[in-house]
Amino acid sequence: MLSFILRRLLLAIPTLLGVLVVTFLLLFVAPGDPVAEIVGERADPATVARLRAELRLDDPLPQQFAHYAGGVLRGDLGRSFITNREISSDIAERFPKTLLLAGTAMLFASVLGILLGVVSARRPGGWVDRTALGGAYLGISFPVYWVGLLFILLFAVQLRWLPASGYGGLKYLVLPALALGMRSIAFLARVTRSAMLEVLNSDFVRTARAKGLGERTVTLRHGLRNALIPVVTVLGLDFGYYLTGSILTETIFSWPGLGRYVVNAIGRRDLPAIQGAVLFLSAVFVMVNLLTDVAYAKTDPRVRYD
Repeated sequence: MLSFILRRLLLAIPTLLGVLVVTFLLLFVAPGDPVAEIVGERADPATVARLRAELRLDDPLPQQFAHYAGGVLRGDLGRSFITNREISSDIAERFPKTLLLAGTAMLFASVLGILLGVVSARRPGGWVDRTALGGAYLGISFPVYWVGLLFILLFAVQLRWLPASGYGGLKYLVLPALALGMRSIAFLARVTRSAMLEVLNSDFVRTARAKGLGERTVTLRHGLRNALIPVVTVLGLDFGYYLTGSILTETIFSWPGLGRYVVNAIGRRDLPAIQGAVLFLSAVFVMVNLLTDVAYAKTDPRVRYD
């Protein structure tokens, strides 16, 4: 298992290096001037020139990249052009909120998706199966921003059960977590149903039934346990997406997480903030994929020798 983990870590190094290079280059070829965002339109040329020199924006591009990469290797992601705060401090403040949102969305998705998939597989073709499949198709088809706005209109504006946006207790978490996890609920239901149907038609399941085991025991101990391999993969990939791709959800619900931080930084052309946040989120996504591979290898030992 240790050699398996080391191989995955070595494969992650070129990925992170590529993210570092691509992010750095794309931001510097994009239109606009970050200094203009800082000083405004009425600044005199002397002030602009002095600030560009202080921010090292006049250095050659390779020198700027070497300076930035060296700082990243030392754990220094730089300071924001706009607030002059350390990027690492901003990330440490906002990422736990994104992690809370992603974890809650994954809890909703895993419980509801796997439950719907198991129930549908036990009675394929029944009304529960048809209803669950229809709901799954709808859940996969609807974009997250549309689902979020619909939830706000229904549960916040019409019924007034939950707040429309903001950050606070549990009531502020329900709507964004459900909106973020809706697609995963639908997809997990379909994956679980398909895997369960394949397993429940296997010879060892028929043998378990022939021995007189109850249907619940056969379904949970023999069926679900062996159907979890594709489900674990989907859960891991979706959780990585929640951590790195919750920008729309955080923006719609005014959730003060790292996704909304990136949106604000892009609007203000805050280059260090964008670079630091994107690099951090890329590292998180790589680590989540690594943990998914480890969980997959634990579930199916054959994977370790691929």
